[in-house]
Amino acid sequence: MPDFIRSALRFLSTFAAFGIVVLAALSSAAGTVSAQLPDKDLRADKLIDADHYELRMPEVKNLQQWEKRKLEIQRRFLLTAGLWPPPEKPPLKAHIFDERRGKGFRVAKVYFESLPGYYVTGSLYRPAEGQGPFPAVVCPHGHWKYGRLTNGVDGSIPGRCIDLARMGCVVMSIDMVGYNDNFQLPHDPNKSLAQLKADEPLPYEPRLFRADFDFPVAELYGFSLAGLQAWNCIRAVDFLISLPEVDSTRIAATGASGGASQTIFLIATDPRLKVAAPVNIIGAAKHPGCRCENMPGGWIDLSTIEVAATFAPKPLILLSATEDPWTNSFPTRELPIFKKYYGFYGAEDMVNNVHIQGGHNYNAQTRAAVYEWFAKYLKTPNTPIKDPPVIAPEMKALGDLRVFPDHILPESAKDGFEIIADWIAASENMFQNNLPRTQAELSAFIEKFGGGLFRLLQLEHPDPEAILSRKVENEVLGGLSHEQVLIGRSGKGDLIGLEMISSGNSPKGTLVLVRPEGRGGMFMPGGGGFKPGLKNMAVQDYRICRVGGYASGDLSIPLKVWDSFSWPEAYNRDNHLNGIQDVLTALYYVKKTWPGQPITLVGMGGSGLAAAFAGAFFGEAAKVVVDLDGCDPGYDREFLKLMPIGNIKRVGDFRTAALMLMRKKLTLLNASPTFDGGWYKNMAARLNLAGNLELRLNEQINWPTEGL
Repeated sequence: MPDFIRSALRFLSTFAAFGIVVLAALSSAAGTVSAQLPDKDLRADKLIDADHYELRMPEVKNLQQWEKRKLEIQRRFLLTAGLWPPPEKPPLKAHIFDERRGKGFRVAKVYFESLPGYYVTGSLYRPAEGQGPFPAVVCPHGHWKYGRLTNGVDGSIPGRCIDLARMGCVVMSIDMVGYNDNFQLPHDPNKSLAQLKADEPLPYEPRLFRADFDFPVAELYGFSLAGLQAWNCIRAVDFLISLPEVDSTRIAATGASGGASQTIFLIATDPRLKVAAPVNIIGAAKHPGCRCENMPGGWIDLSTIEVAATFAPKPLILLSATEDPWTNSFPTRELPIFKKYYGFYGAEDMVNNVHIQGGHNYNAQTRAAVYEWFAKYLKTPNTPIKDPPVIAPEMKALGDLRVFPDHILPESAKDGFEIIADWIAASENMFQNNLPRTQAELSAFIEKFGGGLFRLLQLEHPDPEAILSRKVENEVLGGLSHEQVLIGRSGKGDLIGLEMISSGNSPKGTLVLVRPEGRGGMFMPGGGGFKPGLKNMAVQDYRICRVGGYASGDLSIPLKVWDSFSWPEAYNRDNHLNGIQDVLTALYYVKKTWPGQPITLVGMGGSGLAAAFAGAFFGEAAKVVVDLDGCDPGYDREFLKLMPIGNIKRVGDFRTAALMLMRKKLTLLNASPTFDGGWYKNMAARLNLAGNLELRLNEQINWPTEGL
């Protein structure tokens, strides 16, 4: 056995003991495992969430492969967080006021705008003396009882910030959305309820804590709690860099639990970060569990491990604890993965782990380890504090550090619904401003927005040679060949039924039909043979191929099962995403099986949009016919029912797919009276593709149909 295979298998066996799944197999190299179709479609059996988690990683063998994977992770993370294309950055309009002093540090109240009229709030800690330039640290907090003001044994956020300021750092401690002074938008009610029932009374009225950050239409445009907090952290870096005493080349971030999640988000989204210390959240067996850590599609085939590892080769310290549910086995389970990725750069010493006795924490012992790491790699003016106090004794003397203790915001502040409406409008304007005006611009548009849509739909172009098939029925009925085939992608667990009728070699090509109806849709009731329209097309030398699987509703994840998971859309492909992939896989199978023959794709009824998206990325169907089923995908509430996929309108939704399809023949049928067919007609004319677009918006199509 070659050495590289032996080493890789040893690597795999280490992780297998912890239930870690490496997606890309070594079997082809080792020649030991044969690919075959499963007996049933396994996708509904593989659902996961934060508490029922299975780490799924692609195999990465070298630096070149990792750099490619790293870029894909960063792009996908920005996209699912709603931060691609990037929002515009308004002026910060920062206010720093009411500074108090303690021994070796200063602390002031701060607010600035991350979006127009929306304020990031917090405390700015600075060294007591000196002009700098100083290193700077972003300190997001997690779901601590008192947010950024928590000062307890398991975690003192003011204590951490005071210590870092004494070491010579400028520290921005920001509120999470819905915590302390950040009350324009709510957080997660489950976390809020825990705070309201705390044994100790809250020192302030929690205001919108009781509400839920639940805005499904806004999520279509990329506005999510997780994405907003990631954006606030990016803007906190902007704020720190704007300070004259800050050295922009020495920026760090650290937080525990939900604060560690925000640190990881910053790792993935902001290259200005130079040093990082996420505490007690990265795990192979358990994932972060709040809405603010789970954006739609964000964790499909992705983990906190891989996202944090994109920081390589920059200095990264990872803190864990023996009784922490996330990190209890970190030195033997997760750390070797980080060492592997850092090893690609020859930088194993730039990633470190400190594993302490204890539970979920950012306590004094953990803080001391972070201080030492930051002192070394941020080059802090003063030495690290080796034995920090358990809590910050200065808090009582400092008094009330809240920014808006009376809950009175500046006059320019907007309410939550205005903020959301502005985001939606800005997202739509951004898309409209990027629409192509020429065919040359169309290519660039498809690369940008089509590429974003492809990632968002979690699709893959299957290798035709890796599409497996098994015939289950082959008979002659009424002089026509009737064949049933099961297909699937090697190693993916999918099993898609195809049903075909033909008169022979079908030189006119294949009509691929996607419709939410089972086998009976091809036959007359009562055993009367094939429906006349289908028979006529087959006799005229067309092959008819009906796609089953999730696209037709032959397969589905039961709603009761789906809803039993927490944030299932963050971790799993739903019926819609699986359906689009099934159509795409079927198209590649047809192309592989009958090469050189034309393909026409028809999406009928509720399957029209799935066919449109799949056809757009297949790109080789001579004609695509989309039945809009009496709906208007331009109407947000309706689109939410048709295709509830977070961020999809930020990259153009059905409009982007239609522009891609217009490069060949596209027919749109059976739309709602509100459907703006004029937009599609005008875009086709602008791009000199008017001859490729056919609008029959008032016309329904029957099953089967002729003349397509």
